[in-house]
Amino acid sequence: MSNATQFRSRLWLETLLQTLARQPGGGVAGQRAGDCDWDLPSRRSEAWRFTDLRCLTRLDPGRLHTRTASPHWPEAVRQAPSGQGSPLRLCLQLDSRGHWLSPQGEPPPWPRGLMPLANEDITPGQVARTLMPAGPLPLGARLNSVTPGPSLGLRVSGPDFIHLDLGIRVEQAQAWLAPHVLLVLEPGARLCLSWHVAVTAPAAVLPMVEARLGLGAQLEEAAMTWGCPEAAFLGGSFVHQSPWSVYRRTNVTWGWGLSRDEPFIRQCQGRAETHLHGLAVARGQSLLDTHSTVYFDGPAGRLRQRHQALADDQGHSVFNGRVVAPRLAQETDAGQLSRNLLLSAKARIDTKPQLEIVADNVQCTHGATVSCLQDDELFYLQSRGIGRDQASRLLQRGFCEEILQRLPEAALSWPPLRSLLETPTPDQP
Repeated sequence: MSNATQFRSRLWLETLLQTLARQPGGGVAGQRAGDCDWDLPSRRSEAWRFTDLRCLTRLDPGRLHTRTASPHWPEAVRQAPSGQGSPLRLCLQLDSRGHWLSPQGEPPPWPRGLMPLANEDITPGQVARTLMPAGPLPLGARLNSVTPGPSLGLRVSGPDFIHLDLGIRVEQAQAWLAPHVLLVLEPGARLCLSWHVAVTAPAAVLPMVEARLGLGAQLEEAAMTWGCPEAAFLGGSFVHQSPWSVYRRTNVTWGWGLSRDEPFIRQCQGRAETHLHGLAVARGQSLLDTHSTVYFDGPAGRLRQRHQALADDQGHSVFNGRVVAPRLAQETDAGQLSRNLLLSAKARIDTKPQLEIVADNVQCTHGATVSCLQDDELFYLQSRGIGRDQASRLLQRGFCEEILQRLPEAALSWPPLRSLLETPTPDQP
């Protein structure tokens, strides 16, 4: 980064923080910003050498707003069965005042087992900082923590399986949204959290999920994030797992000019189970960046991670999956795989599965593949009367289905996700 570029980035960040501090509730945010040594990451840093932040810094801090539109809720989500034998379901959408409301614009009818936390019990970054005490928070989490609201804190209890759907849609340029969700799952509690984010204008969305899982608790997180070439997404999930807890996360992202997803999971006493599955579809000039960390702080932990990327046109996919097993993490069982499909000579894939192992009694594997569509597969479909373009789309869909099948069934009915499967252009509404 040149001195002139660095100066412009610092000036943009200072202007942004001043703007956020003037917003209602921004006094606390301004204090948090003052407590940090703020600067945008440089591409000279190994973790940021592929990430170009210009899509974010092109936004004008003086024109930022929080206006949203109503998500196009599919009937399969809004009218999913809820009752005996079915999970309890609650759908919420973010309005322009930072409130989470029902699709009808009313305060949410909290089902049994789901209790809102008091505002004074919700501090953005409180879980993340306990999980990452030695270093700074990721950029998205830092920006989230200094943006005033909106926050949603929930305590989950009881034996019922609860499904919570959160929807965000942005249609006006210069939107800046930083939703924060804090989840406290008591022992044995079960929750499925589904995100749907759709952005069709130059904007930034910076969601942060923080979760504490009690003994034997189960959390499934499904995120579907669809953007446009001028929009930026910086998100992260920070999860504290107690023994015998299970955390499953499936993330599907496409269409953004810049997307950087940074989940951080710590199995704090071992004997927990983590499943991470991701799909990035980078077309046009999208840069889709995933940096994950799973830290084992005890014995007999288990991880299954699979990240898949499809890059076409001038799209760029980046994956860095870090697994840390210190000496006390004996009997760790961790498997990590990165599979990538390269469809254009100008597209790019950078992948780095990363194991940091000190424990001497572990079973840890990792691998990465980058391939193109195979001519014999295309020929097989063409020999049965299928055109080459359609055959290519079918093979791409089959590649994506390996991750999509892990999403909740109702999630597949969202219109942008259907368009992703039906056509190779990511900007179709």
